[in-house]
Amino acid sequence: MRVAAAVLLAGLAATAGALAPAAAAAPGHPSAKAVEPAPTDASDPLVEAAPLVPGLIVSLVYATPQNLTGRALYPAGARCLLRRSVAGRLALAALRLRAQGLDCTRPAAAQQALFAAYPHPGSVADPLRGSLHQRGVAVDLGLAALDGSPVAVPTAFDAFGPAAHADAALPDGPARRNRDALRAALHAAGFRVNPREWWHFSRLFGWRWPQAPAGAEL
Repeated sequence: MRVAAAVLLAGLAATAGALAPAAAAAPGHPSAKAVEPAPTDASDPLVEAAPLVPGLIVSLVYATPQNLTGRALYPAGARCLLRRSVAGRLALAALRLRAQGLDCTRPAAAQQALFAAYPHPGSVADPLRGSLHQRGVAVDLGLAALDGSPVAVPTAFDAFGPAAHADAALPDGPARRNRDALRAALHAAGFRVNPREWWHFSRLFGWRWPQAPAGAEL
């Protein structure tokens, strides 16, 4: 694998905790800076990630019945859509690891179905607030070999529990090395991992983005 000949897999599923923005300095304070306007659908639109991310393999788990709900939540042929800025960051990470997409931007109905099946905020976001996936700023990732075959990772996708935590103590071996290589590549590109899910990454300050327009998610 490259870093073990790795391929970055984009798209399991989740919700995530982006770091909160730092408190603004008081007006007139030397460290005070102009507050950037909140991102909008026009300033940072959803784009298809596959053409922009080198080597990305799109394999959306929620387009199959193999998920928490036991049924497909996305239509066949669903695309991996992300905010343009997020796809750009993922492309940077893919320079270190090739990628395969498992879940990207998520429709509101799918978020509601997932929360009904597993109503645990922190693992699945409450639909009343909306998730980072619904905003197009989060992506679920795994690793595969250069030929697309799976490699060792700590747990299956959506296998919630202590072993799935981003900092879970694992014995030295391929699963630990692959998890750490994935995290290092995404961190360097401006993403942060969900502490409870080694596969879930979101861009910094992702809660500032609006939820994706209805019908534009897939």
